[in-house]
Amino acid sequence: MHEPHDEPGLLEPAQLFAALRHGAPDLPPVVSPHDVVIAAAGTWGRYGSVIVLRRDHEEDNALLDDVYLLERSPEGEWLWPGGGSGSGMPEWVLDRPDGPLPGSRGSDLVNLGAQLAQVGGDWLAELTVMASRAVTTVEVRYGGAEISVRVPPSGLVTLPGVVGSPDDVAEFRGFDDTGGLRAVEHYRPLTESDRRDGWPDESLWVRSDSRDRM
Repeated sequence: MHEPHDEPGLLEPAQLFAALRHGAPDLPPVVSPHDVVIAAAGTWGRYGSVIVLRRDHEEDNALLDDVYLLERSPEGEWLWPGGGSGSGMPEWVLDRPDGPLPGSRGSDLVNLGAQLAQVGGDWLAELTVMASRAVTTVEVRYGGAEISVRVPPSGLVTLPGVVGSPDDVAEFRGFDDTGGLRAVEHYRPLTESDRRDGWPDESLWVRSDSRDRM
């Protein structure tokens, strides 16, 4: 996970807000060294998640994603988060495969989520998966909540998940056009290593350990 950053000039806040309101624009087949591309956007409750792709000029122009987790005000306006955080993204996300995805053990879904941020008083986990063209709908279950979303043409689905417990595990279920189940993936945003380190906030683990002792 990369450190949070705020790089002025990469994107205007209005571009992120528009993606949350209307969906991400079509993903281009090529991201050039000077491109900054909104690749996916999704909302769940009062929170939103936006993925932006760009090239890392310091690492042989490797593909990077910047993840922005945002809050919507009571008036319905999206609030600028001040910055995002990111990590590497595989090149094949620019060309959505027809069948099982690379590195997925033959699955039509692969988890790409990696980021967490504190937004609006909650800790949010980035819940992002890539779906092959065989998957048209993804059902996400996390923290006792559930949502179903249509897969956009890019195949990238991103949602903000509220971390109710650091032990929560996200489940992604991918369905085809007939309603048939094609793939199931699981992702635990916080690990036992995070527990030992008290990351990202010791209070999260204290509350969890207290519930376990009850």
